[in-house]
Amino acid sequence: FSPVDKMPLVELICGQQTSDETLARAFDYAQQIRKTPIVVNDSLGFFTSRTFGTYVDEGVRLLCEGVHPVRIDNLGRAVGMPVGPLAVHDEVSLELTRKITDTWDGMGEVDRWGERDAQREVIATMVGKYERGGRYHGGGFYEYGEDGSKQIWPTLYDLYYKPDYEISDEDIKDRILFRQVVETLKCLETGVLRSVADGNIGSIMGIGAPPWTGGFIQFVNTYGLERFVDRCGELASRYGGRFEPPAIVQSKIGAGELFA
Repeated sequence: FSPVDKMPLVELICGQQTSDETLARAFDYAQQIRKTPIVVNDSLGFFTSRTFGTYVDEGVRLLCEGVHPVRIDNLGRAVGMPVGPLAVHDEVSLELTRKITDTWDGMGEVDRWGERDAQREVIATMVGKYERGGRYHGGGFYEYGEDGSKQIWPTLYDLYYKPDYEISDEDIKDRILFRQVVETLKCLETGVLRSVADGNIGSIMGIGAPPWTGGFIQFVNTYGLERFVDRCGELASRYGGRFEPPAIVQSKIGAGELFA
């Protein structure tokens, strides 16, 4: 994870032929260099990158709908994320996002939710038309001053901001948070995550999940499983099927269990 000297997590990826001895050696080495390891199974995007991707994706979707870009990033931080979704997207590079989506195209991983891919359209416009590849490409959603200051790229307002578009702060914050929680639960359901603990540790130390949640899976326990399903249903009906909770949540409700 970047920056390496500051991020405390190491995500150990196990392939089909990874032996227990190899995993144990990697685990021990991570601890020797004073990192906290989690173990996940090999899959597209692994766990942390896959879940982090939903954070920046939802920020772009909100932008494309017409939400003021400053409001998007302010509410991302209000949820407890360390950096707003548009600002952090600039840091990791819009150009990188374009390369990732191109790779996914080649793998047949397009339109996973059966919805219009807003991120693809925005990135194509920002990078392809305006050459706004992100901070280290001279600027992206933001402009950067030599003194370290930054401000929203003015043309962004002309392209996407719709003053008449109405959406509550609560819905924006829940969309930002619940997208990541739902994706984490999918990783647990499909076996990408091997344990609830690794999901919680990885989400806080690797993705920057708000510490008050206790991790994205623990958030569901605290929020209440039935209440979580209901809220996901509300978000899905308003904003799309990507908010539908995976079946593992209903299974836990039926068994009268929490995630542990």
